Amino acid sequence: MSKLSSQFFPVTALLPVVLVSQLQQDTQKGISNQQLNEQSMLAVNWVQQSGEYRALTYQAFNIAKLTFDKAKSKKISRPAIIIDIDETVLDNSPYQAGLLDINDGFEPTTWNQWIKEAKAKAIPGAVEFVNYVNNNGGQVFFISNRDKKSVKTSKNNDLEITTINNLKSVGFTGVNEQTVLLKGEFSKMINGKENTSKQWRVDAVKNGSANRIKYTVIALIGDNLNDFDETAGKNNQQRRDYVDKNRNFYGVFDALPNGMIKPAYIAIPNPMYGNWETGMYNPQAFNKQSPFDMTPGQKNQQRKESLNRWLPH
Repeated sequence: MSKLSSQFFPVTALLPVVLVSQLQQDTQKGISNQQLNEQSMLAVNWVQQSGEYRALTYQAFNIAKLTFDKAKSKKISRPAIIIDIDETVLDNSPYQAGLLDINDGFEPTTWNQWIKEAKAKAIPGAVEFVNYVNNNGGQVFFISNRDKKSVKTSKNNDLEITTINNLKSVGFTGVNEQTVLLKGEFSKMINGKENTSKQWRVDAVKNGSANRIKYTVIALIGDNLNDFDETAGKNNQQRRDYVDKNRNFYGVFDALPNGMIKPAYIAIPNPMYGNWETGMYNPQAFNKQSPFDMTPGQKNQQRKESLNRWLPH
């Protein structure tokens, strides 16, 4: 990966504004998707190699088990856990690692190929937790934004089938078409457009549309704030503010005296990708509509600009 000299930043403090602007433009040039991908190498290694990652996932599922046990002790009727799939119960870091040496970013075609191979391993602690809930009077629902099929016009739900097979192959119980709810299921038409929000699938669990039984959702588990609330914010300042505002809900289940249930939010670490990354970008600065329209160089520039840095004198 091409990097700027370690002498670059102290020198720029002395340069005229016009020259600094030119240097910023230069950082946009010559940056390929492959170079951008390589910036995630340490993140992928941390997930695959570190004991700390495993410690955090075990910790999260231990908290989730305590949450479920608390709900049971309070005689909550038909308690349900809503859990994301990717980077929450299934580890897709091999797919992310495969991007490091190619000049492409995430693409639905290669992602669907990975899904259909059904080779993802379980996140540490996930199988034990899910099976504990399913074996002790609760029900786990897997709500994911994976597509059901690789070809939208096909009648073959190939991605749903392989996702279910993958979950079963690593030991998850209670996995079927009623408990695995993928993108597009229970969607709603809003202003003439299909809205595929996860909220409609959570509602289906609550109102009995998912499997003809009404459940009380006591916890939401995911690797992305959007797994808890899709209105958490787009930029990272909004998302940090959202977390601070809802700090009392992380890892804490609350059954209020009036019968209202506030489910716990339980986060699984994922430093490889997510809405936290797009939350760094300001595409309007480059007259772009979306972060996905930005060039690798533009993303690289804003990644650097997002850093809170101390520089030696």
